[in-house]
Amino acid sequence: MKRDLFIPNEIKDIVTSLKSIFNINSIAEVDGVSTINTQTLTIFNNLSDAMLLVEGMIIEMDDINYVVSNIVNTTTLKTFDVTATGLTASTWNVAANFQTGSRYEINQILKQDATSLDRFPLIWVLPATDEDNDHPVLDFTATVNIVFAHKANKTDRTEKRITNNFEPVIQPLMNLFNKWLTSSDFNYMLEFSGYGKPVNYSKSNFPFYGTSDQSKSVLNTTTDAIEVNYDLSFKNQYIEPVSPDGLELLSGGHLLLLG
Repeated sequence: MKRDLFIPNEIKDIVTSLKSIFNINSIAEVDGVSTINTQTLTIFNNLSDAMLLVEGMIIEMDDINYVVSNIVNTTTLKTFDVTATGLTASTWNVAANFQTGSRYEINQILKQDATSLDRFPLIWVLPATDEDNDHPVLDFTATVNIVFAHKANKTDRTEKRITNNFEPVIQPLMNLFNKWLTSSDFNYMLEFSGYGKPVNYSKSNFPFYGTSDQSKSVLNTTTDAIEVNYDLSFKNQYIEPVSPDGLELLSGGHLLLLG
């Protein structure tokens, strides 16, 4: 079956899960640094697979992004620090700005919002390519191109960008996305070799992914990025579900047996 499908909604569902909300128990402030006492530092936990918050990742509280530092994770204490004062937030989540479109469209979106502090980290989905597929369970396979990007200091050289951007921010964000992608939460939508097992993808690391020089940029801003091509297989009952007699169609292609 041949389809023209952009697939933004499917990826957005995964990003929404990636931004799961966690409760804050208390906040203590000393010399401009706030220590967040939280219910958990586990940002992903599915079956036997888990992932912890790491120092340098970007989290969001009350629609403002903060860099995580000084994590303490014991059986009785789970805290992290952010540079901020006067915080009153009751929850936090991993920060990710989800956008879709061509490179030109993303450039325009970012230029219009040039002063916003929450443009990054960015998860950017380009149009997907699809294939004919006569498999009885799969509707089609698609190569989905996703960019994980973060703002960089213009003067930083590659070694510093790896230390400051790729290792603490971009790579962990991609890893978290991959864990959700292959989790049991999305087995109604995607077909893969097993929960927690990697999907087929190729990736490229791009220090200096964008510059202010439009003749050389991908994004019209100074960014670092990992660009990933995912080979995904979508189940036909999710993309085009059919409700037989005695069954009620639910969102996402699930079926409910009626009495």
